Amino acid sequence: MKFHHIGYLTLDLKNSFNEFKYLNYSKKGKFINDSKLRVKIQFIKNNSNLIELVKPHKGNYGLFNLIKKKNYAYHFAYKVKSIKKTINSLKRKKFILVVNPTPAKAFNNKKVAFLKMKNSFLIELIES
Repeated sequence: MKFHHIGYLTLDLKNSFNEFKYLNYSKKGKFINDSKLRVKIQFIKNNSNLIELVKPHKGNYGLFNLIKKKNYAYHFAYKVKSIKKTINSLKRKKFILVVNPTPAKAFNNKKVAFLKMKNSFLIELIES
């Protein structure tokens, strides 16, 4: 697994980006509206640091519940060669699959999956 980005929850993509601009972040790529995953996304970058700003669609109760708990940096993402093998390996280590492999617009419809660690932190797998 190779580290890719940190996911950051927000209710306002523009305001969040403006805050990160003070830390020399700039937009990377276009704004993405992913109806399958029920999120709006903007990647931002500072040198090699990549953050995925994520705004949940209405009805995405799981992410809205995280925002209520003030969990803004809510996942680490990793690129993996085989999403199925990695999921099976992590499940044997007591990770819980919370989002089945789903094509994601942000990654040219490559599959992503989310697993929850014992401490409830989320890990995103991106099939490379």
